[in-house]
Amino acid sequence: MQPDDRIARIAWDRIQDDLEKADSMVFGMQYCVTNISAFIKTSFKETEHTIAALKSCHQLITCLGWNKEEVVTMEESNTIFIDYIMDVVSMYNDIKQNHCENAQCILAMNMNSMLLQDLEYVMKQSPQRQRSLSPALDTAAQLRGQMIQVFGWNASKG
Repeated sequence: MQPDDRIARIAWDRIQDDLEKADSMVFGMQYCVTNISAFIKTSFKETEHTIAALKSCHQLITCLGWNKEEVVTMEESNTIFIDYIMDVVSMYNDIKQNHCENAQCILAMNMNSMLLQDLEYVMKQSPQRQRSLSPALDTAAQLRGQMIQVFGWNASKG
């Protein structure tokens, strides 16, 4: 396993442990949206791709009827994208800076995947909510493509 994948896998396990303590799908989705947004905003220079991704994050919050100010308070991007990764890095001696940067992007993509899976799950469990959740699912899928652009990955990666 590549060092960046190893870092991301271990850090993702820790994130999932944190989310299981909250035991709320809505909390998990809000946590993912706000931390993806904060990661993109703080780690990448402003471009048309970052602006589009941030707009999609805000659109997701709106589509799902969440209070933006409340969701923003869940932001823990420094803990997730720096502290958790540094904890993993301290266990290995084969890691370079670019591995950490790639691991951060992998974590953000994992969060997007979780959003997509949770939305699909709710839609399957509650057919009457399909129509109201479809725009959020479309936005989360669009966000995934925008994140690939922001991270400089080609479309077949991630």
